[in-house]
Amino acid sequence: MMKAKECVLMAFENKTPERVPAIIYGGGVWTMKHTGNTFDGLIGKPREMADMVIRVNEEIKSDMVYLGSGYNNVHLQPFGGRIKYRPVGAPDLEEPLMYEDDDLQRLREKYPDIRAALSGDPVVQTIWEAARLVHEEIGDEYLVSATAWGPFSLAAQIYGVEKMMQDCFRKPKLVADTIDFAAEINYYFYEPMIKNGSIEATAIADATASGDLISPRMFKKFALPGLQKFHSMIEALNCGRFLHICGDTTKSLELFPESGAQCIAIDMKVDLAEAHQKIGAKMCIGGNSHPVFVLNNGTKEVVIENAKKCIQNAGLDGGYILLPGCDIPPGLPVENIHAYLSAGRDWKY
Repeated sequence: MMKAKECVLMAFENKTPERVPAIIYGGGVWTMKHTGNTFDGLIGKPREMADMVIRVNEEIKSDMVYLGSGYNNVHLQPFGGRIKYRPVGAPDLEEPLMYEDDDLQRLREKYPDIRAALSGDPVVQTIWEAARLVHEEIGDEYLVSATAWGPFSLAAQIYGVEKMMQDCFRKPKLVADTIDFAAEINYYFYEPMIKNGSIEATAIADATASGDLISPRMFKKFALPGLQKFHSMIEALNCGRFLHICGDTTKSLELFPESGAQCIAIDMKVDLAEAHQKIGAKMCIGGNSHPVFVLNNGTKEVVIENAKKCIQNAGLDGGYILLPGCDIPPGLPVENIHAYLSAGRDWKY
């Protein structure tokens, strides 16, 4: 019988494993609430973070597990970002890192060694070590990963989302250069974990590249090059590549195989059957049950029925992963998660 991670990695290759791989996406806020932990409370405690991830996955049995989910904004702390921790919810970046056009050059000059800057940060250190511990204990069975913003979304945090959207038209080169910087931060966050065997796949969310925020033309001009740069460097390390983009990306679907990702997690706003028809022959597709209306609010019977519908829409010929259409809400009943993932694991090819 194939191991859980073998099923996921085979699906990443757009092949057909023994059964449908089934995973949650992210789940950082849900995990903290479910276990009674806090994001700031685990800083400097990699053993506790690792134990939390291991314990939760013993309960829900997601084929893919994530380190650092919810800490995505904290990756800018080593570069002067001020982080606000909240009682409920993921940590926020209090303000952008750029206000003037030459601020990007100042960041480049102040932090010439991106990997060194990241390695000195206590949150990054905690995630790196927790990833090692998790892989050591369950990495033989499950696909261990870590989450981060995609280059476009991380650049938007550096730049300021609204200002970057405007400057895509007014100052396209500065925006492109900022995305390039963000792609390097992404890479050097992952590189040490990949090289020491702690993770076997990256998992980035490029939420600001959503079809609800930018057009396909803007996606191709700005978001796609950052994804290509990041994923090409990750591919050179022989590592799995998983991507999620929020919102209605129907008009951008044909661009996703060019991103360098092996698997694209489709938002619930996209017709899964249409996505499969358009790009299913070119890359693995994941999705796309509604995290709130179906998984959170539905009965176990509704959850299972919806999971089967997703598989029928996109997963009958392999190259598919069952997962929610976006991150799961903090109050999602664990029984529904278990029912959902079981529906995938029980679907044999």
